[in-house]
Amino acid sequence: MARRPLACLLIAWLPVISGCAIPAVADPAAAGGVELLDDRILRRDDGPRGIPLGGLSEIAADGQGGYLLISDDRGEYGPPRYLRMQIDFDLTARRFRIGARDWERLITGHAPGIRPPPLVDGEALRVVPGSGDLIWSSEGDIWNGVPAEIYLSDPHGRLLRSLHLPDYFRPDKPIGWSGRGMRPNKAVEALDVTADGRQVVAMPEDVLMQELKDEDVRTGVPVRVLRFDLSSGLPVAAHVYRLDPFPDPDLDPTPPPVNANGASAMLLLDDGRYLVLERGFDRDNGVRIRLYVADPATADDVLDLPDLGGQRYRSAAKYLVGDLLGAGLRADNWEGMAFGPDLPDGRKTLVLVTDDNFNQLFQSTIIAWIALPPLDEVRARRPAQ
Repeated sequence: MARRPLACLLIAWLPVISGCAIPAVADPAAAGGVELLDDRILRRDDGPRGIPLGGLSEIAADGQGGYLLISDDRGEYGPPRYLRMQIDFDLTARRFRIGARDWERLITGHAPGIRPPPLVDGEALRVVPGSGDLIWSSEGDIWNGVPAEIYLSDPHGRLLRSLHLPDYFRPDKPIGWSGRGMRPNKAVEALDVTADGRQVVAMPEDVLMQELKDEDVRTGVPVRVLRFDLSSGLPVAAHVYRLDPFPDPDLDPTPPPVNANGASAMLLLDDGRYLVLERGFDRDNGVRIRLYVADPATADDVLDLPDLGGQRYRSAAKYLVGDLLGAGLRADNWEGMAFGPDLPDGRKTLVLVTDDNFNQLFQSTIIAWIALPPLDEVRARRPAQ
């Protein structure tokens, strides 16, 4: 989520939380076995080369023991870039240390036939297994006619291609509000690459404009999950993941017309399921961060449906892994996640990062390390929806 619209969204909080922590919607009973192992706060002057450290919207394992973190500052503090960071884990003490870090240029050149974007609002980032290429997304500036895109770059930052989003993902007006497509500041924030490096799975943060219905606030809005063939850049399938409502309509009889929840990151699992980090902000209710595992095995393919309104389809089954604030994470703008090293007892871990949005509501960047419960046990739980 880019800082400008988020700052506008949260400005109404200022009288309530100025000088205080962000209000948390935490449910310790729903932590689900998620364990906070360790966290670290990084200051803005911890950035190398005199460039402030901030605006980090995603963290990705580089396949060589390090991590990459994309920045979304839109060029205010430097060219489009990501931070290469070493994290050293102590699996016995369950602590970690931030090591060497340096900025890398996200775009250094481009292949024939591809035009570099005039503005980059970097949101999602993954490393393609085998090639080391980077797959990443930019939210652009939809309001002002800069489209959101998904790009493939080589390891040196040379743009190779953009993926072909379906037409119904594209706004039907070049500038301003439209009746179709991804909404401003609600474009692709979550993506991952299959283990064989052949396909990309991506989802926008929220529902498409043409599928935004007030009644969906009570059931959770539908978010399309696209699957691309990386060699051609073409979409080959799509299904629906349904976000949880936030705020809870059962507790608030007059919910806002737009769900205040969004998908900020995803990670594919080896068995075809995937993890989704859902992040909710609401002026009156505060912040909620939850982790889900989704199973698309029985979901219907909706790639050829330009509008889900009035259609019958099955969504991906989803199961709550845990309420992350209930597990002890600080209430903040958690935007990215990557796998960390497995623990000696076999549990998978995640490394999470917050995006400070370069504003005063978020004081710094936080890196957290959490352990997950056995995901086979999560599958045995009752579906969340």
